[in-house]
Formats: sequence, structure tokens, C-alpha cells
Amino acid sequence: MVRTLSIIVWLLLIILPVGSGVLFLLVTSFDPETGVNLVALTELFADYDSIASSLILAVAAPLIACYLALWMAPALLKHTRLQQLLSPLLSIPHVAFAVGLMLLMSPSGWLIRLTESVSGIFPAPPAGWPLPEKSLVTVMMVLVLKELPFLLLMISAQLKQLPVNSWMTQAQSYGYSERQAWWRIVTPELLRRLTLPMAAVIIYSLSVVDIPLLVGSNTPGVLAQRVYEWSFQFSAGSQVKAITGAWVLLAMALILLLINARHYAFYRRFVLGKKVTQPVKLNTDKASRYTWILLGVLSLGVIVVLVLQSLASHWFYPNLWPAELTLERWQSEWAYLTEPTLNSLWLALLSALVGTLAAIVLLQRQRQKAAASFYWPVLVALFIPQVPLVLGWQRLVGGQLNSGWQPWWVFWSHAVYTLPYAYLVLHGAYTRFNEQWLTRAQSLGYSARAAWWRIMLPMLKQPIAVAFAVAFSVSIAQYLPTQWLGQGLTPTLTTEAVSVASGGDWRIGSLYALLQMLLPLVVFIAVGLIGTKSYAEHS
Repeated sequence: MVRTLSIIVWLLLIILPVGSGVLFLLVTSFDPETGVNLVALTELFADYDSIASSLILAVAAPLIACYLALWMAPALLKHTRLQQLLSPLLSIPHVAFAVGLMLLMSPSGWLIRLTESVSGIFPAPPAGWPLPEKSLVTVMMVLVLKELPFLLLMISAQLKQLPVNSWMTQAQSYGYSERQAWWRIVTPELLRRLTLPMAAVIIYSLSVVDIPLLVGSNTPGVLAQRVYEWSFQFSAGSQVKAITGAWVLLAMALILLLINARHYAFYRRFVLGKKVTQPVKLNTDKASRYTWILLGVLSLGVIVVLVLQSLASHWFYPNLWPAELTLERWQSEWAYLTEPTLNSLWLALLSALVGTLAAIVLLQRQRQKAAASFYWPVLVALFIPQVPLVLGWQRLVGGQLNSGWQPWWVFWSHAVYTLPYAYLVLHGAYTRFNEQWLTRAQSLGYSARAAWWRIMLPMLKQPIAVAFAVAFSVSIAQYLPTQWLGQGLTPTLTTEAVSVASGGDWRIGSLYALLQMLLPLVVFIAVGLIGTKSYAEHS
């Protein structure tokens, strides 16, 4: 039965979506009217600003997030409670975080108001503020801060599988400082194990559309954003540009993935190859601890400012607090909020459930085959830029999108992306499960199936619940599949938040962003309240 179910999962959520999307894009590319041609390619490279911006974003943001996560990670060994901070940080969707960050850090944001109220140095919003409202720097900042908790979660999972404390002790006995031992002994192994999560972060940074639409520069936008805009224009020239741009994105993704696969080797050559020097006299442990606190305070600030903005009647600069808090805006907008909220909720619940169950089926099949390593093809949807892949789906099912099936196509597309994240989160706990528990259960008379239901499933309840919560959050954040396959007829909180806030109405946008953040936050809180012994405790 598990074998049959795993074949169904492979067909419906991996082979069919990835294969059909890329294949149809390939077929469309040879269409004599709208296919790829040399003129469009030449024009695209002549206007290289978009390509350069995408490249900078896809290289700089993942690298900064990766090394910042590695720098902060030693605190996870000493303060295990920090892992509990990661879940609420992960629950904040990118769009909600971007809206909150703009309200917090823009020239007229809350932090400037706070500085003005304390020091009086900003009687007017400062000109030339390093965080302009729309720029590549702002997009990069949002991506770094949002990918940081994901990479820390991945590092945390890997630390549980490595004898890190033993390595650190041995290294220090040879004269290395604690930090030197971390960067020279532990980090190389972590970088090797982070190849797949980093690949997902790189491809997301390369193909993200909603964040650049919201806080990025439009003159010109990044390449993924321009492909998205060309695809909505009906002229043949725009369609040719969209297809050509999609292939350029695929080529860039392939090059970046190849470089990422050599990241570990580059680190060994350029960092470990250097002579060991005396440690810098900087208390990096204290600095790392302050960075954890800053990350927590920043996330809390994003939540608070979204709540205040949604309740503010009038909030003029440089007032630190709104003149009055009222529910008037919620009441006036509730009629418009209901449909996107309900759509987001059912799509997230159903696609997260399907994605988590599919991940369990694939992992159970792996256990039967005694294979503990990552099956990278399960994650292949994360390694292909979303723009060309979803563009292929849109062209493939184009005729079906006007026959009332849009919500189910949107659900299917969400499930394609919830599966790899649920698999990624659940993989460690599931494959490390101690087989002796099942053996003992069967020696007491349980069948193999009964042992799985009555022993293994309850013991893995917590990691499965976390995988469901992450998958729920992934579905809530989906923008491109919802927008292209939904044809605007299946609005969600994410599509509406981008639509409203990118038009400049941050006050109404804060309502959508707040609701978009609250839904996964409630799920993560519920998961945290599950009163059960963890797998680690049982082990």
C-alpha cells in the first residue's frame, strides 16, 4: 500500500507538475509566433539592469543569510530554548514581514518616530535615509531577515545529527578557540549538509515576484518581476519576452545551483586553506546573543506596528502613537477581507494536509528501502524558478482556467510546494526514528501497521505537527501560482496584500498583512501547545 501511495504522490505532486511545466514551456518556446527568438534575447541582454539586479539578489541575499545563520547558530547549542523562537519567526509570511518592515523602518516609520521622540533630531522624515521605501536593498533586507529563521531551523536539525560537542572539545584540546573550532571544524560539515536548503533559498531569491512588487524598485524591476508583467500583456512581442525571460531565469538558476554545489569546496579552499590567526578580540558570543535579541525584537516590532496601523484612525508624523485606536477600518473593510481570508484558510489547510501526508508516505517508503539520505527529486520544485514553472502550468491548463476549476488548480499548485517543505522539516525525525520501538511492539503482538499507528505516529506527533505548520505557512505565502492559476477569481490574503500595498495604501495593506500573519501564527501556537513527549525525549 505504501508503495502504491508513493507512486501516486510521485506522479501527481512531483513528476506531473515539474515535467509538464518544463515540457510545455519547451514546446511553447518553439512556437513561430510567440516562441523564443534571437531579437528578444538580444533586447533582454541589452537591457541588462534587470538581469544584474536578479543576479545580485540571488547571490548576496542567500550568502548573507547563510553566514549570518552560521554565526548565530552556536547559541543554539547553549540555549536550546532559542529553537522555540524560530517557529513564530517562520510563521510571519514574507509579504506581511515586508509591509511591517516598511511601516517600522521607512523614513516616516515607527523607529524614526521613536528616535525623534527621544532625541528630537528628526523633526521631519529624513531625506536620503538608507532604507528607501522601494529599492533592491529593501528587497534584499526582507529576504535576508526572512530566510534567516529557515536556515537556522535547518542548521538546528543538522546539529542534532552531529557530535558537535565532541568535535569542539577535541579541537579546543589542540589549541583552537571555541569560535575557531566552530568555523574550521563544524561549519564545513554544516555547509555540505546545507547544500539543498541553500539551493531552495537561492532559487526563491532569484524568482520571487511579490516582494519586489511590494518594496522593490520598478525602474526597472528584477527579471522575474518583468517576466510576470510581460505575461499579463497580450501583445505577441510581450509574450515572446516573457518566454525568453523565463528561459534566461532557468539558465541563471542552473549556473547558481552548480556554484552552490561547490560552496563547500570553495569554503575549504579559501577559508580553511588560510593559516590560523589569533582570534579577534571581539566578544562574538555576546554579539551573537544581541543579534538573536535584535531578530526577536524586530519581529515583535513588525507585529506591533501592523496591529497599531490597522487600528489607527489618524497617525501623523512625528507622533509616536496614533491619535486614536478604533475598529472602524476593520469594520469598513471586513466585507472585502472575508473572501480572501476564507480562500487562504481552506487552501492552506487542505494543501498543508496533503503535503504533510504525502511527505509521510515518501519517508515511510524510504524507511522500507532503508534509505536515510535526502531524496533530492522530492525537492525539485524548489530548485526551478517559480516564474517559468508556473508559466508552463498556466499555458498547459489555460483552457481549464475559465471553466470554474481555478480554485482546485490553485490548491494543486499549493500542494506541489507544501510537499517539499514538509519533507524537508520531517526528514530528520522520521529517518532517525529508532527501529527498536517498532520491533518491541511487534514482539508484543502488534502487527506492523498497528505498531506504526500506535507507537511511531504518536511519538512523531510533534515533528509532524511542525511540518504541517510550515506547510500551512508556505501555502499562505504563495503568490504566483494563486495569481496565475486563479486568474484573479481566487483572491487570497497574499494576492490582495500585494495588490493593495503595492498601490501605496499601506494602511489598508496592513489589514491584509496582519491577517496573513495571524493565520499561520495561530497554527504555530497550536502546534507549540501540543502536550506530548517529543521524539528526542522518547529516544
